Amino acid sequence: MAAWFSKVFDKEEKEAPTDAGKTSTVEKTEEVVIPKTRRVVQAPVVVDESAQSAYSDDVAIKAKVNDQGDLIVFMVDRPLLEGRSFWCPDVETAQKTSPMATAIFNVEGVKSVLIHGMNITVGRDQWTTSTWGEQCKEIGTEIRAQIKSGMPVVAPECMDSLPDTETIRAGLQKVIDEQLNPGIASHGGIITLNRVEGNTAYITMGGGCQGCAASSITLRQGVETSFREAVPEVGAILDETDHNAGSNPFFNELPAGM
Repeated sequence: MAAWFSKVFDKEEKEAPTDAGKTSTVEKTEEVVIPKTRRVVQAPVVVDESAQSAYSDDVAIKAKVNDQGDLIVFMVDRPLLEGRSFWCPDVETAQKTSPMATAIFNVEGVKSVLIHGMNITVGRDQWTTSTWGEQCKEIGTEIRAQIKSGMPVVAPECMDSLPDTETIRAGLQKVIDEQLNPGIASHGGIITLNRVEGNTAYITMGGGCQGCAASSITLRQGVETSFREAVPEVGAILDETDHNAGSNPFFNELPAGM
């Protein structure tokens, strides 16, 4: 069994008790409301109005925070990268490859940057003292300024050096066959690589992973981590699963402590 799978799931095999009738508590910041725990995998759209007001009329940006509160997607009204995507895990990589990512890393508390199509997904450092509202304003300002500067989002030589699509696809399929599916087989799950476009991967989760309350953990701590370790050039990793149609999810609710 894969090490990541053992760490995440083997510590809890029983279903967590439900708290029927109880109202979940919600933590509030000045601009963004982030639930403590939620089963929903797909993130709700949360637009920070005060952050939007800082954007110029000709660069419209909206923000969407994920359920865990550690990622935010900035949706820009124009393409940033076409045909490829770009993953930047740290400021050192950004400074070598991407003026846009470098500008975003100037904001305190940014942990990672993913650029794909018209979207920029920013990872948040768990130790930051800034609120998402504050970071929305600063990151939005950096994105706007970078777009207006006319500088490339990612250095062309970086994009030109990426492996071809078939090489990336073969590397990811090997990870699925040798690491991921053997790890989740005991939970009745299966990962399928639907296709690779440029360096963007599209997957679906089947069996016990479809509709599982822990599917977002499987995606981020299992699929994404394993893919990026084996094929560092992979960009966006997108889950196309219809989780609402899952008929036999392994977890209906996240176990306590997960």
